[in-house]
Amino acid sequence: MAVLVGFQAVAFSALWMTQFYPRHPGNGELAYLFRLAFGSGMAACIILGFTAIRGGDVARHRAWMTRAYALALGAGTQVITLGVGQAVFGSNELATDLGLGAGWVINLAVAEYVIRRQRVRGSRPAKAPARIAPS
Repeated sequence: MAVLVGFQAVAFSALWMTQFYPRHPGNGELAYLFRLAFGSGMAACIILGFTAIRGGDVARHRAWMTRAYALALGAGTQVITLGVGQAVFGSNELATDLGLGAGWVINLAVAEYVIRRQRVRGSRPAKAPARIAPS
């Protein structure tokens, strides 16, 4: 049930708003394409996470849901990337669009780092207990 709520409330509404709401002034075609791509990516992550947990693969489920969560938090990171982008490159359409995309890319990069770090930690063999040599 939670997957349906996540899919409908977040991914579907993002795609719906991209398609049917008036575009924000200052956002160009690149921002539109980013929204479609990352909204679809979030929907795909949720679906893949759901299928993974239905198959009993908790690690894969966790990885896909981490990616979906990272994409969902893109708007928070975009506040920073847009501010820095406008301070450095000015307030033009391309800088705004790239700042929006950078928010999602940064979040996905951090999510992938966390996922891969957990895999490395989880794949280490457990240390054998120390043995005392007989005297």
